Amino acid sequence: MIYELKDTSKVTDLFAGAVDSLVTSCLEGMMDSRIYVTDLETPRSAMAYLAEFAFFAGEPNRELASFKPKGVVGMVPSSEGWAKLIEECQPDADKVTRYAIKKGAKFDRANLEKLVAALPEGYEIQRIDGELYDKCMEIDDFEDGVCHFGSKEQYLKMGRGFVALKDGEPVSMASSYTVYREGIEIEIDTLEEERRKGLATAAGAALILSCLNDGLYPSWDAANMDSVHLAEKLGYTFSHEYPCYWLDALLDIVIEDPDRSNWPSFCGRYELPIKDHRIYDVSLKDKDLYLHFINTEGEPMDLKLWPIGPDTFGLMWGDDRIAFTPDAMTLDGEVVCKKLS
Repeated sequence: MIYELKDTSKVTDLFAGAVDSLVTSCLEGMMDSRIYVTDLETPRSAMAYLAEFAFFAGEPNRELASFKPKGVVGMVPSSEGWAKLIEECQPDADKVTRYAIKKGAKFDRANLEKLVAALPEGYEIQRIDGELYDKCMEIDDFEDGVCHFGSKEQYLKMGRGFVALKDGEPVSMASSYTVYREGIEIEIDTLEEERRKGLATAAGAALILSCLNDGLYPSWDAANMDSVHLAEKLGYTFSHEYPCYWLDALLDIVIEDPDRSNWPSFCGRYELPIKDHRIYDVSLKDKDLYLHFINTEGEPMDLKLWPIGPDTFGLMWGDDRIAFTPDAMTLDGEVVCKKLS
């Protein structure tokens, strides 16, 4: 049985050596962090969970590896044994490589100030206040950087962040993804059309300076090499790669044993009547439905449809919902694709 552990001191030794600040947040009981175990008295295995990440420690435990908190979850193993067990227990997980950044960076304040001052003409850097928080929550690219505090009031009290504004609207953001007593975990993103202009560099430098001024350490963990290069530009040093297994929130509502009797009738060709008049092909493969199409970059896509209702399906790593009628396929309840065959 899975239990939520309140006395986090019982697993401090299990997480000894963990470098991710989210583990520190969990051990300190910060934000909506949780630690799960199978033994409340003398735990030998544990999962630390905060925001979208679950970190495993101690002896590999099948029950913990099979457990998925609600929402999107990135499972981070602390050993090859944990990694193997996660792969066995979570076969739908998407394995990716993440990049750890060394702690204890020695920042050059003068250089950070120059990076802020190098903001292109027509943009300005501003600290996130209540109004900008609301705007960030409305932008998909920025929501993840402010949403894990539970409310705007909690973010303004515990978190901090800066945005690059263009015509008064956020186009790049550097914010506290999570916090711990002595620092924050940084989240940075920029709207695609505004990238490669130095906006993320300027916003990130402003956030780091803000932390240094208040005696806080700005921790950094990278999802890709672009993030690593940005971190190095700001004064950090790369440490090592590590695996992460992503599980989509869609799995929380997928029907495990669906009625497939009507699925053959969903198969066929469908035409999107707007934009580029895209053609979708729906077919059965190994008893599952797949959606085939060519994306806007000319690449062939072959996506599995996950059943969430008798005639409704979802796509992994997206909010798209697809429903079938006798003569059409509906995308997100709005766009109707006529069935051609």
